[in-house]
Amino acid sequence: MKSKVFAADWVLPISAQPIRNGAVVIAGDRILWVGAADELPAEFADSPCETHSGVLMPGLVNAHTHLQYTHFDEVGRGSYTSFEHWSDAFGLVYDEVTDPSDWREAALDGARQGLASGTTVFAEIVTNDEARGALDACQVTGIEYLEAIGEFGDTWRNGGRDTFLARLEAPSSVPIGVSPHAPYSLDGAVISDLVQIAIEREMRVHSHVGESSVEAALYRDGDNTVLTAYGDLRDEFELVRKGGVGHTTAEYADSIGLLVPTAHLAHAIYLDRAERDLLLSRGTQVALCPRSNKVIGLDAPPVAAYLAEGHELAVGTDSLASSPSMDLMADVALLGVLAREQGYTGDDLYERLVRAATLGGAMAMGVADSLGYGVLAVGGPADLAVFDVEVQDGEVERAVVEQAAGRCTLTVSAGRVVHESSLTPADAR
Repeated sequence: MKSKVFAADWVLPISAQPIRNGAVVIAGDRILWVGAADELPAEFADSPCETHSGVLMPGLVNAHTHLQYTHFDEVGRGSYTSFEHWSDAFGLVYDEVTDPSDWREAALDGARQGLASGTTVFAEIVTNDEARGALDACQVTGIEYLEAIGEFGDTWRNGGRDTFLARLEAPSSVPIGVSPHAPYSLDGAVISDLVQIAIEREMRVHSHVGESSVEAALYRDGDNTVLTAYGDLRDEFELVRKGGVGHTTAEYADSIGLLVPTAHLAHAIYLDRAERDLLLSRGTQVALCPRSNKVIGLDAPPVAAYLAEGHELAVGTDSLASSPSMDLMADVALLGVLAREQGYTGDDLYERLVRAATLGGAMAMGVADSLGYGVLAVGGPADLAVFDVEVQDGEVERAVVEQAAGRCTLTVSAGRVVHESSLTPADAR
């Protein structure tokens, strides 16, 4: 199989130090060599070579997406005061979709937008199965987490469970995972069963936790405010009927088995130190989505605290229903600003945020050690992204965090070029 060389001003392997004037050799869908271009082995001397400006690094890992909502960008351009306010607006647009094929078209569009900004691995939550297959169709990969939402114990027992199992068993072009929507939108026994189903089938789990400022009140004392989108049905949820169980958000998630090492959580904003420590002790990662939180009118995620407390972070864009774009590096840039504003002083900030967008996301999805995503390493997948950024004083990670949004010029997935562009004069720094 013929090899090809990609060279750049800098190569950022993630698993090793940045390489000035570096190169990566691929053949098929694998990486054969990584190093300084002037040390290229003789066996690759005649291989075709592309040289790029800026930083070449692993393809990004977007650890929280809903691609089927890409065409809900009108909702994402709105202004909201709470998660519940946003949910009402979202629900109105969701109910207007009458053609199921629209879900697939939107998912394809979202995947293309993601790969145009350097993403090659997606943690994709699928609510409507017509959206399945978009990743494979766009020649990228990830996990399609099939979502369960709005199930009570009796509906789950009387057909809901069988219907969900049938979804899991349908043919799939990419790995499948399980997504209990949130601890508040399913009865606890249903979530416990979903996690057990995932464990038995060796599938990953992904859920929304701590996204609403009033969510904890449901677990604590049965306050149904977070369930306003369910109308009259909100009083049917077990937590409401019981008057809560006296738990914090993380305590409740843990009590129903959701905090496991094979799960990762989106948002996790409204968790205190004890709750964050509980996640850390359980080996459950979080995917922070700061631009989505900002649009919805939520508090900023406590990124400085997560970093200082030793969490391995991941990053997600969420969907265009609550975010300005599918550009993951725009979320990374905002996390950098927030971390400093929140008082983080560690000199590892930029390194850890770039890691969160690559290896951290791959670890959250369980595709790091086993499949090699999130780093550039010999034998690993030939997933690459190039960002035309200007590195000052050798601070490669800082340049990527602060400049990479909107500056992806090449995306390679499994050895195939899936996006290539030149920046226009309007893109000049």
